[in-house]
Amino acid sequence: MPTPAPAAVCGELLVTGIDTTTALKRTGGNRRRYESLLQRFAESQTLIVNDIQSALASNDSLAANRLAHSLKGASANLGANDLAEAAAKAEAAIESKQSIAPALDALRHSLDSTIAAIRSVLPSESTAVSDLAPNGDPSTVAQPLSRLKKLLETDDGDASDFLLEARSTLSQVLTPAEIDSLLAQVSNFAYSDALRSIFAIAARLSLALE
Repeated sequence: MPTPAPAAVCGELLVTGIDTTTALKRTGGNRRRYESLLQRFAESQTLIVNDIQSALASNDSLAANRLAHSLKGASANLGANDLAEAAAKAEAAIESKQSIAPALDALRHSLDSTIAAIRSVLPSESTAVSDLAPNGDPSTVAQPLSRLKKLLETDDGDASDFLLEARSTLSQVLTPAEIDSLLAQVSNFAYSDALRSIFAIAARLSLALE
């Protein structure tokens, strides 16, 4: 097991085991965006080891490998270096089909510790659980959804900032579940998944996006 990284200070932000100072630089010094990325990571990645195990149980090693690889990248981008290393070892174990169980156990432990550290510092961004859509005018979200679509299609890192800025407008029309999915996908750089979500939302609202 790697030696846990020391807590790092990002202004007044202190998260044990995460190099927040270096990670904040990757977001251009945008603390609001970085904190949101941490929160979304903690909310969206809780069950990823279970998902990997389910994929393996279904003999879908490609999906399991993809999940571990995604977790590795997201962890590294956020400065959770020990977690990224554990995910890399799990990915290698899946590829070699050797020592998978110990690698996943270590990954689960590192993930749980990282998520606990984030949640101890940052409050959850989760909205109230509901599948009911607000009664806003669908036409008001055509422009922000079109803009987000273009940013995602060009792999533009500003997509996360834009989504945070447009969240209040989108929440007047989109369901909480749709907002949560977009936030999780964009924050984890799953841009193709986010695009599919946007197309589904546009279809539900009968919107033609630019």
